[in-house]
Order: sequence, then structure tokens, then C-alpha cells
Amino acid sequence: MRHLLTFSIFATIATFVMSCNSKSTMPGAGELDSDSVEVLTVADTAIYGTVDESTTMHMLTINMDDGKQQTFAMNLDSLGSDIQGGIFAGDKVTLTVTKGEEEMQVVKCVNLSTLLGKWTSLDRNFQIEENGVVKSNLAAESNPYTQWQMVNARIILNADTFDILTLGADSMELENSKGIFIYKRQR
Repeated sequence: MRHLLTFSIFATIATFVMSCNSKSTMPGAGELDSDSVEVLTVADTAIYGTVDESTTMHMLTINMDDGKQQTFAMNLDSLGSDIQGGIFAGDKVTLTVTKGEEEMQVVKCVNLSTLLGKWTSLDRNFQIEENGVVKSNLAAESNPYTQWQMVNARIILNADTFDILTLGADSMELENSKGIFIYKRQR
């Protein structure tokens, strides 16, 4: 009886180990089939609009596309709101916000009007235009940028997503997992 019980326990453990090591035939339950493509989608929760002339040093007022107006607090201290590209009345911006103590607080603001234009680096030369278009020197670059979009105040150039570290009148720094990329505005 003791041998039968030991054999039964051993057989159960062996069956369990073998089943864990076998590959699953169901997509999504283990390795993906070679024809499957995993698509990660991130909801864009950023706010888009035009800077209103009533914007002050600590309050950003945005005219939304639907005609409404919204005001957000800006903390310009060293650990406060991240403002890239400046804030000028009439410029298009995108921003991410968080709930502050009394009002919505700007986390990051990117001036889309400042972002537009010609940018150059050692290995890239491209122009960011409205409506998601990027013009590049297609012959000179191995993987030229052809399109762009903003998602949660981050720029996506083709399939590469970047944080905008700095954006000014004459320079831009972008960062992703591959490093920091510095661009100069070309006039």
C-alpha cells in the first residue's frame, strides 16, 4: 500500500511538471504565434487647446476645441509644472494635469506651435508640420521620420515614443530608452 501511495504521488508530480513545460497552443496563453502581433494601446488623456490671453504667471487658461474654456494652476517652482516651449497667447498646447488641493494642476505642458519647424542633428534632418506630417530627407536617412503625434504630452515619431526634456526657440531634447537626442532648429 505504501508503495502504491508513493508511486501515485510521484506520478502526479511528474504529470504536473510535464504539463508546465509543454508549450501552449492558445495564443495569449504563453508564447504568441508568429503571425500574432501584440498591440499596446495607451489612452490619450492629455488636454489640447489654445492658450488664452487671460493666462497669467500661475494660471493657464486654455480655449478648448469645443469652445469651452478651462483654467489650470501652474507651479513654476523647481519641482512644479514642466512647461516646454513657452506659453504664448494663441499658441496650441497639449498638457497633462493632476488634481491639486483646490484646482487642477498642470503636470506637463508642451507648446505645439513651438514644436513645429525644421530640426536637425548629426544624423537627422526633418520638419515637423501640422496634421501629423513630418518631412525628411528620405535619401539621406536610413529610417526617416514621416509622421508624428502627441500622446499624453509625449511625442511619437513614426513608432518611436519620446519624452520632451527641453523645447525652446532654438533647440529640443528628446529622450527614450535608447538615449537622449539633441536637435537644433534650422532656419
